[in-house]
Amino acid sequence: MCGILGQINRKISINEKLFQKMLSTLEKRGPDQSGYFFDNKIALGQRRLSIIDLSEAGRQPLFNENKNIAIVFNGEIYNYQAIKNNLKNNHIWQSKTDTEVLIHSYEEYGQKIMKEVEGMFAFAIYDKQNQLITLARDHFGKKPLYYYLDDEFFCFASELKAIIKNLEIKKKLKVDQLSLTKYLFYGYIPSPNSIFDKIKKLEPSTTFQFDIKNWKIINKHQYWQLENIKINKNISEKEILEKTENLIKKSVKKRLMSDVPLGIFLSGGVDSSLITKYLSEYSPQTNSFTVCYKNSKESDESQYAQRVAKKLGINYNLCYFEDQLVRENFLEILDYLDEPMADAALIPLYYISKFAKDKITVVLSGDGGDEIFGGYYKYKAQKIIENSKYLSFLFRIGEKFISQNNSYYKLLKSFDLNFSARQFIFGSGSFLPEEAEKILKQKINLETVFEEAQKYETYFQQKDTVNKSLFLDCKIQLPDWYLVKGDRATMANSLEMRNPLLDKDLAEFAFSLSGNWKIKNGEQKYILKKLASKYFDKDLVYRKKSGFGVPLDKWIGEELRDLFQEYLFIDNGFFDLEYVKLLHSEHMSGKTDHRFKLLRIFNFNYWYENTVNKDC
Repeated sequence: MCGILGQINRKISINEKLFQKMLSTLEKRGPDQSGYFFDNKIALGQRRLSIIDLSEAGRQPLFNENKNIAIVFNGEIYNYQAIKNNLKNNHIWQSKTDTEVLIHSYEEYGQKIMKEVEGMFAFAIYDKQNQLITLARDHFGKKPLYYYLDDEFFCFASELKAIIKNLEIKKKLKVDQLSLTKYLFYGYIPSPNSIFDKIKKLEPSTTFQFDIKNWKIINKHQYWQLENIKINKNISEKEILEKTENLIKKSVKKRLMSDVPLGIFLSGGVDSSLITKYLSEYSPQTNSFTVCYKNSKESDESQYAQRVAKKLGINYNLCYFEDQLVRENFLEILDYLDEPMADAALIPLYYISKFAKDKITVVLSGDGGDEIFGGYYKYKAQKIIENSKYLSFLFRIGEKFISQNNSYYKLLKSFDLNFSARQFIFGSGSFLPEEAEKILKQKINLETVFEEAQKYETYFQQKDTVNKSLFLDCKIQLPDWYLVKGDRATMANSLEMRNPLLDKDLAEFAFSLSGNWKIKNGEQKYILKKLASKYFDKDLVYRKKSGFGVPLDKWIGEELRDLFQEYLFIDNGFFDLEYVKLLHSEHMSGKTDHRFKLLRIFNFNYWYENTVNKDC
């Protein structure tokens, strides 16, 4: 895993010392090697975390034989050996890396190579002869890629911090008001937007080329579509379970390619337990890592993870997280983030990554199982609402008699919203529309706020409500929230994370199944639970979903109390301070649970003070 950076100047030569400083911001992504290439107005750089072919031959930027094509690459191509075997020309190979396979594939196929590759990646290929830079991001958006374009600079990087290290670019940026509004609803900022008005994120499964001579982006397209898959109505439960299991096993095996130690994050939930089961078949001596909350029995599920590890006979590593560690780790990961992201689960994930790095360099996780196989309650809620539109008047009456702290309050308040808005308001800790208008002191157009979700909804060809809900999360929630969280928490510790349940072939099969197979007889994630019940006790498989739960409410009131008060009430002109004070007062008194809303305000203010105002 690595960090990549590139800059093309239209008029002046590259400032090499500045470019090296920009590249140094990506050191944690790639602590093993640093490489760069300068060609007058063009610069490419990479920080490398060595995973495959640890020799100097894998140093980047990497060139073809004629030195007219160069690449900087972040990620892993799981099928690179198969691609290499299918190349027609007699290439001179300098290394055993998947990076070099991409170069020679580009020589033969150009931008069409995206139809061939499978893995997790973000890369840039410089074609000197044709004066093109080709950028691409993987199918699910596991690896990040930001870019900036104006009349003077085209710049791209794995992390936003590398771009804004160039003060000539930073001084042209401002906080995008629409992105801030979206952040209050989502808790993150959906692609292609970023928190800055002139910096964009390349969307998942998307590629484009930058035409240097004509100074514009061309040939932008999505190379993979989940939205066109048709439902297979003639498949039995037995066939579904057999094929799902075979695909997951195959996916796990693909992700074992590594010349460095590999392990797994084991929560004891269905997804990570299944991955651990299949991993143990290929690697019996694997190390598993689990967070244990000493001071919070409600959040601690380590007992289930221990049972899984013991049953499978694998090495078990317990990472004890105590409340007094919260502040230090919270600030460390916030300082690493590029953009505000309101997810307290970042803290234990960052901490366990730090803990695991002493023993491994690559880690598998169970991320993606919920979005592919229907693990969240909102999928069930969407189906209920879509099937109950004629009862809308009852829902409107019901909301008047339910406390805001009741788990059904937001469901009832979201009933009259369109499908896309409801998808990301319900179950996310989001501000409701009227609350967002109060804190921003302005009217809000929900169609604009959820424009990406509405666009993707129109793309989806199936009429299946559950699958449509899953599809929206695969396009937005996964790449812009959960995968960013996993990427930053692990890469801040120079640890590579891989996600077997986010496999291209597995996802395509899952979307060919009716939503009734994902949520059956009210049971969410029916397929994975049926598979897991073959290997694990039912009380473990069918217990209430917890996820990476954290005692955020306690932390706000105790360990992070002073920190929250320091940053919540900063007058930076973005929020109505009186309303912020009201939310905080209601929460601290126990009147209304505003923990997730307070976290969104705090994280933005902290980011703004320590990113935008820093060095100004």
